[in-house]
Amino acid sequence: MKHRKGPIAPGYVRRISPTACSVMPFTGSTVDDMSQLRLLAQQYAKQVPFGLDWPVNFWADKIGWETEDQAARVWLNHYFQSHNPQSNTRH
Repeated sequence: MKHRKGPIAPGYVRRISPTACSVMPFTGSTVDDMSQLRLLAQQYAKQVPFGLDWPVNFWADKIGWETEDQAARVWLNHYFQSHNPQSNTRH
């Protein structure tokens, strides 16, 4: 987790308002990946804490626990692990 105000690193999500967050896709993401990330950002912005850049896999777990949307959790975890060169980064 990173406290930042500049650009968001690939694979991280940042809450930018009470009802919105921004997700930076990994390099090489498909249009479908980016559209799915955009949809999840609209639906689950409230699961991202203010003041931190969260890795997508942390966000996925929070979505799974708080909203019980296991499909979103599984998709985000798969996206993170398939695009992150250091995919062993888990909490």
